[in-house]
Amino acid sequence: MDDSVVPRVAAKAMLGSAPGLRLVGEASSGSEALRVAEALMPDIVLMDVHMPDMDGPAATRELLARFPEAKVIAWTISDSSDDLLRMMQAGCAGYVLKDAGPSELQRALLATLRSESPVPRRMIPAVLRRVAESTPILSRPQVKLTSREMQVLRAAAKGHTTKRMAKDLGLAASSIESHLRNLFKKLDANNRGEAVSSALKIGLITLSDL
Repeated sequence: MDDSVVPRVAAKAMLGSAPGLRLVGEASSGSEALRVAEALMPDIVLMDVHMPDMDGPAATRELLARFPEAKVIAWTISDSSDDLLRMMQAGCAGYVLKDAGPSELQRALLATLRSESPVPRRMIPAVLRRVAESTPILSRPQVKLTSREMQVLRAAAKGHTTKRMAKDLGLAASSIESHLRNLFKKLDANNRGEAVSSALKIGLITLSDL
């Protein structure tokens, strides 16, 4: 979903022959995106951030309220931590910059289908620091993590991919995914970003872990 024609054409070119992905529709405004989503019921929606009519966060909230099973990925030229936070707070599953190549965009979409949260690694530390600095540390609830879960949590805080975690920890990717699911449950989180944010708030990890 983008109010500019060029990015929509680019998305078609980048995803047209991607294995495991099929482009089913497009929209040029937030209101049109809602109509298209109702007609086509897509698994993933690529959403621009800055648009007339209805901006990315507003369109994301409305779309997810109507279609909670859908996943939204912000696809934007903005590398502003403010925009990333606004989109993630609206419910986005990930954030991809438009200067990413076709393979990176495809990986982000497939990662989202695996319930991962693709975000440009260079943006993660700044965003999490802002969250941590603006949120007082709460009294720690009874959250007990295993040593392996702590390793995975710290790796997630650094923005490492599942593949990187598996290599660094000497585990299968499926084991990493299992540990992440346990983390999400224990920290009442829906994705990696929320898990890391929750861990920062209760003091399980600190800014030095980012």
